[in-house]
Amino acid sequence: MTDYTVVNFANVIPPVIPGEDLKTFGGLGSFEHYIEIQYRDTQQLLEKLERGRRECDPHLSQEYKEAMRPIMVITCWGEAQTASQIAQILTKCNIPKVQYYLCTHALDETRHTQIEWRRITDLGLATELNVPREQTDLFRFVNSLPSYIEALYGQVCMLEGYSANVLFRAIADLAEKNGDLATAATYEHVMHDETRHISTGIKLVKEEIARDPDLNTWRILELEPKILPILIRKLGRDSAIAKALYNAGLIEDRAAFEQRGFDLYMKIRQMVGLPEREMKLEDYV
Repeated sequence: MTDYTVVNFANVIPPVIPGEDLKTFGGLGSFEHYIEIQYRDTQQLLEKLERGRRECDPHLSQEYKEAMRPIMVITCWGEAQTASQIAQILTKCNIPKVQYYLCTHALDETRHTQIEWRRITDLGLATELNVPREQTDLFRFVNSLPSYIEALYGQVCMLEGYSANVLFRAIADLAEKNGDLATAATYEHVMHDETRHISTGIKLVKEEIARDPDLNTWRILELEPKILPILIRKLGRDSAIAKALYNAGLIEDRAAFEQRGFDLYMKIRQMVGLPEREMKLEDYV
């Protein structure tokens, strides 16, 4: 059965664009600050990579590499899909100052794909990004969301929030625990960007709710019972990443791991300003 993504293009062809929405972060040099920050972080990453490869790579065990294979391949594949999904959000947004930010976000995700792939090839883990079909379900679900605020909330706030705060931190800890300093530095570098993505995503969702409180609050509340179970299962319970982390000893208690993801979800929905709900993890998994 073929899957079709339905998009209402009426929401991206506004008859009027307010002057306030046309503001960006500067004039002809408006990308300068962004480039300076990325250059600084990249130089720091390169220094850690070279030192880690020189001092640590020759001593990494084959068992460790096998444990990291599904983890790193799936996360790198996810970075590539995220770049595509940011493009989806961009097509559903008609606010130029937000489009500016989303373009930098897409650049970040493309760079993440490249630097994670470089590390995969350094370790000889794969020759392509091949992931289980079930691992694609969450991304395909978010891709199908019809409106700007739903895709923004689902992708940037929740999918990236969960990935960065629950998964990436555990991956970096696993790498450091096994003396793989270059891989740990790679994921720490990625998390620098993710922090900015998530905080900005929350800010943009709050702005959309303020723009039309009734409609946009309703959209997210309608989405919540659908995205939360798939988020917990596909990044937690059924995830090859979570299983590999559990087998490597980074997840001592699977139930506690799922609860951590649920607690993060509740924290982000509170930061967005959604109405309080009586919610329990067991009702959604």
